[in-house]
Order: sequence, then structure tokens, then C-alpha cells
Amino acid sequence: MRPSFAALWIRSLTKTELHSLVDAVKLGDLEATSRAVEFVAAESFGMWHNRARAKLCRYFKNHPPTDDQSKRMVDAIIDRLIDGRFSEQFKDQLSMAIRFSPARMAEAATVASASDRNYIRRYADWVRQTLDSTPAIQNGG
Repeated sequence: MRPSFAALWIRSLTKTELHSLVDAVKLGDLEATSRAVEFVAAESFGMWHNRARAKLCRYFKNHPPTDDQSKRMVDAIIDRLIDGRFSEQFKDQLSMAIRFSPARMAEAATVASASDRNYIRRYADWVRQTLDSTPAIQNGG
């Protein structure tokens, strides 16, 4: 799939602004949560962007946004996995996506494991191992 490159406001976010966004999400600000979901789903490579995505995904993993917002983030994470468009702290994104949609992540891991790129196959293996070791998923839930 073609990546959806971030809007200008996302590409220009500074470390300080990202800290503020994360803090606002944790305080329950619904507008900040919407912006954060858009940020997590967008492709941007600014300073501290991957760190902020990791922080947001760790928070969302235990405090999920709406189903539509969760699906949007999972869609983006699946595309990143399959296309190999990820860097440091990607496992935080994968962990959240596994929590939100284990069946879709299992399908994505199957597709990614057929990649000709080793680093994609390694992450696909990690997803499968994580799915296999998660008790709620093993018990059908």
C-alpha cells in the first residue's frame, strides 16, 4: 500500500509539542486523542516522532480510543509491517495492534513472513511469537 504522508502540522511537530500532545491524551482530552490517532497513523519522520508514537501506543494499548480510531492505527501499523516502513520502537506499535486486533495481526504476520527482506520476516516472527504467548488469545479471547 502507498503510505499516507503526514499533513504539514504533523511533520512540523517538535519534541516539546509532542510531549504536550502525549500529556493531553493522558488527561483525557478528546481533541488531543483525535490528533494523536492521526499522528500515530501518519508517516512522519521528525525528531522524536517515533518515540512519541511508542509512548502513545503504550498508552492506547491500555486505554483504547474508539473502535474506528483503533482500526485506523492498526491499518497503518499493518501497512508499515508488510512494507517494512518502520524504525526504532516499532514493537510498541505492534503490541498495541496485537491487543486491538489479534486476528488481523496474525494475517499480517503471515504476509510479512513471505517478504524477501530479513528484517520484515524477523518482525513477523516476533508478532507470531507474541500472539502465541498471549494467554487471552490462546484461550480464544
